[in-house]
Amino acid sequence: MIADEKLADWVASKHAGQLIKRTGKPYFDHLLAVAEMAAPVVALGYETGLCHDLLEDTNTNEEELIAALISFGYTVSNANKIAFNVTELTDVFTKTAYPRLTKLERKAREAERLMKISPIAQTVKYCDLIYNIDWVLKFDQKHAQAYLIKKKLLLTAMVKGDEGLRQLALHAIDNGLKAYLFFKPEK
Repeated sequence: MIADEKLADWVASKHAGQLIKRTGKPYFDHLLAVAEMAAPVVALGYETGLCHDLLEDTNTNEEELIAALISFGYTVSNANKIAFNVTELTDVFTKTAYPRLTKLERKAREAERLMKISPIAQTVKYCDLIYNIDWVLKFDQKHAQAYLIKKKLLLTAMVKGDEGLRQLALHAIDNGLKAYLFFKPEK
């Protein structure tokens, strides 16, 4: 078994039992979709995409991630790069860490932080958004318009990643907003 297959199995085990909201599908399906989208356009995009929610949604820490990557055959340098990218993609302004901030304040600070992360991490974030935009349009139409507007503002300022994927995400948002105008959900 090669390193990326070992990593995929490990990540799937870490997210075992987690489901994509409202779909009943394993959460790993989301991670794999993001990884496969990022793989052809950015170095270590597959690995970063697979792991992008690991620190946030499991009890895994950065040191454990690095150790696992090295044990699967990644070089120390690449393991550190992957872990750095994953750490950049991990929410900092959480309710637990910043209980005195409102949700709106936390989201604003998180958006500002994302504008400064590395090009690799931004590219993976574009892939994550592309997936999430599709999910919102299918499974959460009630909140779709507000979500799409917020993400369009974020993408307008988050410009360091792969421009093709960024444009794809912006296009998905624009199409979603157009569709929303024609098929407004009932309140």
